[in-house]
Amino acid sequence: MQEIQSSRNKITIALLFAVVGFVIYVPLLGNAFLSDDYDSLYRIYIQKRILYKEFLRPMIDISFYFNYLISGLSAWSYYLFNILVHIINALLVFRFAASYVLFSKKDQWLFAFWSGLLFLIYPFHNESIAWLSGRLSSMACLFALMSLIITSERTGKMAIAMSALFFLLGLLCYESIIFLPAIILIIEWLKGRSVKNLFIQSGFWLLVIFFYLFIRFSLSGEITGEYGSRLSDNHFIQKCLNAGKIFGRLFLPGSEHQRLLIALTIVICFFTMIITGLILKNKNLNRVSKTKWLALMTFALISLLIPIAFGVSTRTSESDRLLYFPSCFICILLIAVILQIFRNADVRLLWFSCISIYFLCFLEINNMRWVKASRAAELILETVRNRGMKNIILINVPDELEGAFVFRNGLIKALEINGTDTSKVKIMNYLKRTDYLKTGQTIPVQKTDSTLIIYPECMIVQHEGQDIQLTNTKNNSSISIRKDRNLMYYWNKEALIGLFRDSTDRK
Repeated sequence: MQEIQSSRNKITIALLFAVVGFVIYVPLLGNAFLSDDYDSLYRIYIQKRILYKEFLRPMIDISFYFNYLISGLSAWSYYLFNILVHIINALLVFRFAASYVLFSKKDQWLFAFWSGLLFLIYPFHNESIAWLSGRLSSMACLFALMSLIITSERTGKMAIAMSALFFLLGLLCYESIIFLPAIILIIEWLKGRSVKNLFIQSGFWLLVIFFYLFIRFSLSGEITGEYGSRLSDNHFIQKCLNAGKIFGRLFLPGSEHQRLLIALTIVICFFTMIITGLILKNKNLNRVSKTKWLALMTFALISLLIPIAFGVSTRTSESDRLLYFPSCFICILLIAVILQIFRNADVRLLWFSCISIYFLCFLEINNMRWVKASRAAELILETVRNRGMKNIILINVPDELEGAFVFRNGLIKALEINGTDTSKVKIMNYLKRTDYLKTGQTIPVQKTDSTLIIYPECMIVQHEGQDIQLTNTKNNSSISIRKDRNLMYYWNKEALIGLFRDSTDRK
């Protein structure tokens, strides 16, 4: 433990984590704002307010405002903030693992160090870092880890008060840590607290939660919002299916090959049960160590209750921000298993290296998807800005690119923030993933006499002269325009293509 606590080691580890974090996430620093990011920017830049309606999550607007003071409407400082929060969280995972004694001497140091490093490169919570609005979950996790560390390392009323304060701050970021008090109470129990003391603390934490809910209702006018139905529904079978999906997504990327994912999930579940049984039946482990192992597994299960309630996509990385807090305990457990099962230093290093390479591969794949989504968003906004005096019509505005949001929300607000007259911009439709998967590499324009059909829901009829009619075949809405007064572009999955222009005129 002395090795872990030394100032020199702390500085060295902090520098190492910072270097690794920036090296793997540096591609994001050039990204643009995406989708819901513009909601916060709109409130700050246009409305001059902090969000108090619909959701009580003011920390995102506060953090965005902090970034706005630094770089205005340039996104680099926003992404820098996301990366820094993630690096700090990795250091906090290291600190928490160091205080959670499962091993002795150097093994405990290795347990803490590898746990933090593995969390830093863990790929299946990527939305929290690569998407600016995803910082809600990483900021909530930061405060949750601070609360856990205080509980683990300190005692007394001041420690409890500080732990509660960080818990409340985390809830003002994101509700994904709502069950944190259950983990805190287990830690208190491990520290040998009496039943009476635990009962009193349970009452205290219930009061803290009720206080938060009261403030939430007073300021926002509601407690759960539209998402509350997912928590309160009675679809027990669906929740069980969610649990299986979540377990698989903790170790596997989203994919369209659902049968393969199911098979791999079953295999992982099978080996997990075998490894758990072997560890708990290990005669070399005393009762206290086995209790700590069970507690650590319970921490992971408690942290997964919110993801299970809401669900996470098994096809893309969408919503994997919900796995950010649980991934702290998953990474700690993975390292603990390696150190417990394998005693040879070279074998341990081999296993850690294999897992790290596996994680880094999918992390970079996810990062590149967000880079591609950012380029698509920038291209659309640049095209609108360069329209000159003409109106512009956008067809197949990309909703997302394999889980990386583009303009599912926020396009109109993005245009207003950029000073664009939105009355000059017409959006015919948004291209969803379920639609573009049915096409080839790109979406071609189908020509029939004087009619152009652009999959999935746009039909353009050319009349004599300059008149044309555009129809959204899904909702049967139509507009009539003149070609000489309008620019038309459609997203073909890879680029913005100009219609009724030179064939080389493409973005």
